[in-house]
Amino acid sequence: MYKIIFQIILATSFFIFCSCQTATTRKWTSDDLVVSEKASFESLVFPKSISASQVAEDIDFLIYALSNGYGGRKYVPQDSYAQAIKALEDISDISSVEEFHTKIDEALFLIPDNHLSAVYRGRTSKKRQNYDEENKLGRVGANNISDASKIWETRIDQVQNKKVLYISFTRFRSDKKDVWGGLITSIKSKMKHANFIVIDLRGSLGGSDSISIEMAKVLYGRAFEHGIKNQYRSLAPETLALFINESTIPIINMKADGTKAPAQFFDELNESKERYNKALKGELPAEYIRTDKGGAVGNRSDPVTGYKKPIYILTDRVCKSACEFTAAAFEWHPTAKRVGENTEGTFHFSNAGLLVLPNSKFKIYIPTQYTEYYDRRFIERTGLAPDIKVPIGSDAYEVVKQLIRKY
Repeated sequence: MYKIIFQIILATSFFIFCSCQTATTRKWTSDDLVVSEKASFESLVFPKSISASQVAEDIDFLIYALSNGYGGRKYVPQDSYAQAIKALEDISDISSVEEFHTKIDEALFLIPDNHLSAVYRGRTSKKRQNYDEENKLGRVGANNISDASKIWETRIDQVQNKKVLYISFTRFRSDKKDVWGGLITSIKSKMKHANFIVIDLRGSLGGSDSISIEMAKVLYGRAFEHGIKNQYRSLAPETLALFINESTIPIINMKADGTKAPAQFFDELNESKERYNKALKGELPAEYIRTDKGGAVGNRSDPVTGYKKPIYILTDRVCKSACEFTAAAFEWHPTAKRVGENTEGTFHFSNAGLLVLPNSKFKIYIPTQYTEYYDRRFIERTGLAPDIKVPIGSDAYEVVKQLIRKY
């Protein structure tokens, strides 16, 4: 009798053990991360419910992607990374898809990387939303651009008898030449007559900083040494799989809407596939290190031959990513000073790829690149500090005008 009971317990234990292991120990490959362009729109729709085994599989899938494809995996504070992985592994007793999303995004939020997030029905977790809300508004005055619908503006402002070249950026959404057409020419022309330059970055969001590098070259008068020393780009197959999804998902969505996807999406998809296949064949290094953020290797000690008079760069808590890179470009310009408050600190991690979890269909945005500041300071969620701190509630441009009047 006891022998029979023991055999039943042993068999039951074995069954439970195998069931758990089957749910969490599948051997994933980079191909598993790729969403096929042949996938239907319906296959990406969020489910109404999710089982315990599906939860376990999604977590295992996500941890595999982070461990092999996340560009920040070696560079984030390792205690925070380990804490996040542990939090993911501890997720259990899920009562709804929404609760599952909350727990995943809150676990990812433990990693100080503002680009790393989980999205469900277009939203992140309440915890992350609260953080974003706190940094939604600058506290040192609004961008002084004359028309808020503009992306950029240059003009000459008069402060007493002094001419100020005011340069404003409200966003860095594109590196297309037609968006920025005339900007560099205008700066070159107007800076000849300006006693001061003010670069207003308040309220500016991320995107591409290509245009700000071109502007910095003009104001330095040469190739320059950027405040950013190196950028480490992961080229692992798991990383490059995420870029395939970045093109594939919009194509699938547009097809479902009856819209023809622009040729650009297919060009980017084919390019991503080509790089992915090269990585699979071992034709790419595991990581590429960029050392020429200034566009060419300059030296901080080289004399400035461009604009030698005072430059004031206005920053606030909204300024992030490409906006912060713009401010960092002037780290070694001898007459440039940041004025305002700390930037947001969405700085070190960028170029996010897209992962879709197999069961919950949550979209996970995973950065593939780490940006290293010249002195290796870590400013994610802290931001770049101003040289001249402006009291909360005061206007940074008005503070600069007061400084100009004293010259």
